[in-house]
Amino acid sequence: MNAEVKPRDWLVVYGKTVVFYYMKSKSQKSEELKKLKEKLPKSKITIFTTFSREGEKGLSVSQMSELKKTLRGINAELFVTKKTLMDLALKELKSEADVYGMEGSVGLVFGGGEGSGAKPGISVDDVYAISKKLYEFAKKNKALQFFGAIFESHFLGKEGFLEMAKMPSKETLLARLFGMMKYPITGLAIVLSEVAKKK
Repeated sequence: MNAEVKPRDWLVVYGKTVVFYYMKSKSQKSEELKKLKEKLPKSKITIFTTFSREGEKGLSVSQMSELKKTLRGINAELFVTKKTLMDLALKELKSEADVYGMEGSVGLVFGGGEGSGAKPGISVDDVYAISKKLYEFAKKNKALQFFGAIFESHFLGKEGFLEMAKMPSKETLLARLFGMMKYPITGLAIVLSEVAKKK
């Protein structure tokens, strides 16, 4: 990881992942807080993730790059900043999410809103697709874990988010429905055919 460590930087090692926390100026913090306040209300879903925890192996640089690439492909983005700034933005939003109760480095995934660079008119189906895609990435990259998500102005805990992420896709549900409808119709067709033969 090619990063110049300045004397004022904080160097934290989580497993084999090195995370740099540097002392930002007041103007930089103000700008990040402004971005948070803009993105949070516009995001269709905001997922609270962690990619690095003390004593555990975190996401590698290549895995982080892959994650960001995956998110761009589903109209989402990863936003990482200090918990103090997240807390201020969440309080203004009157959210129940408690970032101080979330262990390790917290990253917010903004999905489907103008603030995430998403295409306009994103649907609820797309929100579920974002959740599912992120969950599938986490299954292959165990260091990425979830704390929950803000969806439709409500905070879902970890279990609530995972339940949503594991839901079958719309295509799968339609295929199941078609299958359930198909067999009774097929059976009826056979009966009618047999009746016709006896006439």
